[in-house]
Amino acid sequence: MKTSTNGQDIKIPNIKELMDDGEPVCVTFIDSKTGNQISENTQFLFCEMVQKARYGETFNVEKDRCPVGNYVLGINDKKPFEYYLKSGRYKDRDAAYNASVLLPRIKKIYNYIRIEPLSRNKKQFDVLILFLKPASAMRIIQAFSYQEGKQVNINTLGAASVCGDCTAVPISDGIGVSFGCKGSRKHSNYRNTEVPLGIGFEMIERIEKGLVNTPKTRN
Repeated sequence: MKTSTNGQDIKIPNIKELMDDGEPVCVTFIDSKTGNQISENTQFLFCEMVQKARYGETFNVEKDRCPVGNYVLGINDKKPFEYYLKSGRYKDRDAAYNASVLLPRIKKIYNYIRIEPLSRNKKQFDVLILFLKPASAMRIIQAFSYQEGKQVNINTLGAASVCGDCTAVPISDGIGVSFGCKGSRKHSNYRNTEVPLGIGFEMIERIEKGLVNTPKTRN
């Protein structure tokens, strides 16, 4: 296992093997434009780019095409209240407003976001996103709990899944588990049998060690 990089691939075989299809995706918030070409192509949503990176693509982007994603990722400060109100997902204005206020947010200062498969990452990232069967997600949670017996708190609206639950939350809390959201399941097409899960970089070594030491589950 290797979680300090210095230009080398990060070796986390036990985490990686939990994904049955594709590979884990690294998301990095980069506070510099020097020496990097920023993609102006915003035809894809953040969750779509994460899904495409799962199968080998890489993106450097400054914004998301989704108004909720732009707020959650800290690209703008406009709460997606009106968007939620018009969506029909909430009973009334109060419910839509409460949902927009409760969304998690990225608080990092950065110029662009790099989204890439784990195999292409050569330096420290911020979040690792996986798409897992429930039994494999359970193993991540058990690995988290292995050292201290602490619980993983799952706090979700069923909205802003990949950008919020699996990206913003792990940066602040170390791990984020989601059941998906309408947008990410509709547009990025991960399987109904999969749940997205994010792990903050500082938690990677703990999870990897926990997977080594906890019993495997029968398939």
